[in-house]
Amino acid sequence: MLNACLQIISTVCLGAISRILAPSVFDSAFVQHSVQFVFYIAIPCLVVKGIGVGVDFYSEAITWKYIAAFLLLRAFVLLFAAAFHLLRRNRNETKCGTIAVYWLSLTWISTVILGIPILTAVTNSPKKGRSYGILAGISSFVFQLPFQIFLFECHKFERDHLNIEEMDSGCDVPQDLIGGKKEGDNDGRKVKVDSSRSLNWTKFTTSKELWKFILSHMGHNPIILGIVFGFVISLSTFGKRFLNPFTDDKTLNDSYVEWLKFLVDTLGWFGDCASPLSLFSMGIWMQDQGGSIITVGFKELTLFMLLKLVLVPLLMVGLANALQLNDESGRAAVLIAALPISIASFSLGNTYQVGEAQLSANVVVGTALMLPTIIIWNYAMDEIGLFTIF
Repeated sequence: MLNACLQIISTVCLGAISRILAPSVFDSAFVQHSVQFVFYIAIPCLVVKGIGVGVDFYSEAITWKYIAAFLLLRAFVLLFAAAFHLLRRNRNETKCGTIAVYWLSLTWISTVILGIPILTAVTNSPKKGRSYGILAGISSFVFQLPFQIFLFECHKFERDHLNIEEMDSGCDVPQDLIGGKKEGDNDGRKVKVDSSRSLNWTKFTTSKELWKFILSHMGHNPIILGIVFGFVISLSTFGKRFLNPFTDDKTLNDSYVEWLKFLVDTLGWFGDCASPLSLFSMGIWMQDQGGSIITVGFKELTLFMLLKLVLVPLLMVGLANALQLNDESGRAAVLIAALPISIASFSLGNTYQVGEAQLSANVVVGTALMLPTIIIWNYAMDEIGLFTIF
């Protein structure tokens, strides 16, 4: 476990050092292209191989309860984020944008990039490490991602139409979703929002344009397509029968098609790039941010670290017990829940111009605290006999 954590941290540090030594090579463009490669090629390949070949959904070894545990975790934290926002309501914040940032800060966990190497060390099995990491991320993409987009789109609408007096009038949200009247000057560039204007939530949530936008994003998401393709291969038993050289009892598989080995190996080849390239790019990004990488207050950052690194794993302990996960699945679920959030959360916040400071600080500090957090949680579960696997 210590070696796995140090490997992750050293890869991030190597990225930061490379940014200092060769700034013309390892710049922001390198990070952007690396992230695109990981998002469009590496992770989809990893997901297709991990689910299609590495997971047998008809086996008791991998249960649907494990996936359900992360689905419930994300659902509960969403409710908590909404309640937390109501308790500390800030008039300068949009309702949906704040909830979306809170939700990202607590549950957009790096289940693949960080989860796979950590769980490979815990289970002493690369196959199990991939399976647990990928399965933990399924609910993130099929449940959390569409609702995150929905909340951010609501934030964009609130910001543009409800919370400021002057703005550019080029918003693409249908006007019938707004109550009250709008007055503009002759050139149409600036508009003044009437204080009586209010968001028509019924029309907004049932807007065909909004949901077409969200579904189009989902339909073109390569990771989601990888999940779907992996599910088809696994549920059809094609991967188990023709792509896996061994059966469940470790004997030779007579149905195995050896000339398809190149396909599985190619998927694994690209998939193996996901973690090191992402972590290396994270180091470059951190170094590039400089002193502006942590700009939130100490109390706020401490609160979110306690929530993410202590409360969220504790919630997973309760869910794992309630769903009666076996010891190995339960420990894997708790350790993944204790991992920091992915740098992709900052990218989402940056795209919608909300919560960038909070998300970047959570990524950096969470990654820095990953080593002691994972070791303490692992040690604590050993000491109290919770989810023992050795």
